[in-house]
Amino acid sequence: MRIYEGDHAYEIERILDPTTQLFTGWRYNVYRVRPIQQLLRSGETETQEEAELAGRNALTELVDADRKNTEGRPAA
Repeated sequence: MRIYEGDHAYEIERILDPTTQLFTGWRYNVYRVRPIQQLLRSGETETQEEAELAGRNALTELVDADRKNTEGRPAA
């Protein structure tokens, strides 16, 4: 599942242990999707809810940081 906010997105996925084929947790990935897809952060949690919260928090931090960086730039 991928959630978009402007030029950024986060997704969560279940982690599958290749040796036992059992699900062992959840992974979240945060991307900049424009102009090209670029992985910015990744992490692992034990539950889906923790992964969603961590992904949303990381996405919010990155969007806020980008917004602050662009506010100081002169208009082109």
